[in-house]
Amino acid sequence: MKKKVKIKDEYNIRIKKRILREIKDSEKKFVTTYKEIKKYFKIFNKSLFKNKLNPFNDIKIKRIIKGSGQCVEYLSYRKGTTFFVLEMMPKYKNKLEFLNTLAHEMVHLWQQTVMQDTGNHNKLFWSFRTKFKKLNLRLSY
Repeated sequence: MKKKVKIKDEYNIRIKKRILREIKDSEKKFVTTYKEIKKYFKIFNKSLFKNKLNPFNDIKIKRIIKGSGQCVEYLSYRKGTTFFVLEMMPKYKNKLEFLNTLAHEMVHLWQQTVMQDTGNHNKLFWSFRTKFKKLNLRLSY
């Protein structure tokens, strides 16, 4: 069991260093791509959610009026199914803001799919704050 924990800690340290290295140019605007979203989804899924999170059913890069990203749940009453769409802005102030937003929306997806929760900013949502800090990310509204 200790070996598994050590491997996970080493992975998280590597990810933290990678994030720090990639956000060096913090003043540089970041252009959102599907490739970056999928790459960091895999990384965050492994480090924050123990690979328990299924990918979003769809990803849209579009302008969002109030906010910087959102996890939208669609219900198909005819089929009796739900699916989740990730909506991200085309540009972010910097890469760190992009990473924070993606991880934030992944927490909402985790709440709704894995934990069968409402997906609100509740106690379950804020329980990820320490995990975010370990990766040099910030969980906020």
